Amino acid sequence: MDDMTRVAILLVKAAPGLPIIGAASGRAKVLGYDPQALRGMPLALLCPLRQPDGRASGETLDDVLAQVQQAGSLSLPWHFQTRTGESRPHVLHLTLSERDGEPQLAVCLVDMSRMQFAEALNQAKNELLEMVATGRPLDEVLNRLTAVVESQFDGLYCSVLLLDLDGRHAHVGAGPRMPPEYLQSLEGLEIGPTVGSCGTAMFDDRLVVVDNIATHPLWTNFRDLAMPHGLRACWSAPIHGPDQRVIGSFAMYYREVRKPSPDELAAMNAASHLAGIAIDQERRTEERRRAAQWLEIQVQARTKELLATQDELVNSRKLAALGQLLAGIAHEMNTPLGNALLSASALRDGSASFAERMADGAPLKRQELADWVAQTRAGTELVEQNVERALRLINRFKQLTEDSGRAVRSRFDLRGAVLLAWARVQTRLSVDRVRLACELPDGFVLDGYPEVLQQVLEQVLENACVHGFRDDRSGYIRVSARRSSDARLTLEVHDNGVGMPAADVARAFEPFFTTTFGQGGCGLGLFVAHSLVSGMLGGSLQLESRQGEGTVATLELPMQATASLALAA
Repeated sequence: MDDMTRVAILLVKAAPGLPIIGAASGRAKVLGYDPQALRGMPLALLCPLRQPDGRASGETLDDVLAQVQQAGSLSLPWHFQTRTGESRPHVLHLTLSERDGEPQLAVCLVDMSRMQFAEALNQAKNELLEMVATGRPLDEVLNRLTAVVESQFDGLYCSVLLLDLDGRHAHVGAGPRMPPEYLQSLEGLEIGPTVGSCGTAMFDDRLVVVDNIATHPLWTNFRDLAMPHGLRACWSAPIHGPDQRVIGSFAMYYREVRKPSPDELAAMNAASHLAGIAIDQERRTEERRRAAQWLEIQVQARTKELLATQDELVNSRKLAALGQLLAGIAHEMNTPLGNALLSASALRDGSASFAERMADGAPLKRQELADWVAQTRAGTELVEQNVERALRLINRFKQLTEDSGRAVRSRFDLRGAVLLAWARVQTRLSVDRVRLACELPDGFVLDGYPEVLQQVLEQVLENACVHGFRDDRSGYIRVSARRSSDARLTLEVHDNGVGMPAADVARAFEPFFTTTFGQGGCGLGLFVAHSLVSGMLGGSLQLESRQGEGTVATLELPMQATASLALAA
């Protein structure tokens, strides 16, 4: 097809059959015919038997002749057929003239196949670029690329080989119409200067055209792979990446000995360019995937190291906190137990002295006996008071380790839990001067750990009564609740007591911090409450207070957590 003119002018007699007088095309062939061979040939022999619309070509040409004789000239779309039987679209221009007194026609044949091929190639380019841009798999893109090119030429078979990152070995990228056994034989092929068309094209980085596989030296060691499958010609072009390095090859195969036409070379050039874009994009995607995978591995390793470090830090902090707590407990226990021991020792010494006097038979006066009874009563009371204080400290400490383990999850009414906690506080403290305003509606049902929450509420309410309303001060405590978000509940306990200085607020949750030292306070109440809220209930407990303006204790709890309160209705 490369030696055929795209525009040909024939001189035809204006007579039935339209016999050809001559061709004005120089040495170029017209539809594959030498110009001299066309003389005397009816124009209908250059046409397929029927046009695409189904009309018979010969009869239609007779109608065209009649129209030209009447109008003088005519242009119309027409299909001609090459000597090899290929039908091609043309635009046919006919002009009536006279020579030596005889009418004749100047027939201009304009081959439109190249223009249509260019349009088809451009459409395919847009389609393939869109596939690459939208991240379609590389094999899908390359299969579509070979199918588009094959559709433009009869008898064409295309393949794409991908050059490995080592620059030495090739792998099959596409070739859906190629013989599978032949493609399999190319897998892992090591390229070189005489390794068929594709291996040579990649090794030498050049276009390789082999019109006859059976005789070409590049195929000496490989013709037995191709010829059993009927492959006779192979042209291959290297595929380049953005840096112009060879990354593969695009090949065209035919089952006949032949050379490429300009259209085929243009198609191969366009295909290798598009394949380069697709392969480079796939490699970049793979590089990003590997980089992301490597980064994920590094992050996981680093996270593991950090978690280990964090665990060590948490453990060290736990040990430090435990040491501090045990030291505080030992310090706090030392006073009541020391006092109890001192009282018990005094009672023992007094008892021994009293027993000696009785053994000696010495008379005891009534007053001495009364004094001894009074001393014994005071001593035992002092022992009881200090032992009870020690037991309270022990019970507070046990709450940190035992209550959460015994907690049972259930549905309960929040208002009922607050009122029960308040009743227990009133029983212990008898604080009739303080009024509770529970602003919670009935039916505010929670799904959580009622005993744990009641214990926290008791401590918060007791703390307000003892510290906010001392010296027989009267007032109120208001309890309210609201949804802080779809997943959290905020419960506020607000009193109008004396309030707390900022320094005391900052230390309120420290173990053994108390402002009523020596008055029964052990300093573990708010510490235990804070530990239960942040641990078992999975929430937070905060205090806000100013002297003379009262105190607000805010409990914020998750409503949907395995070990937390969850709002059910």
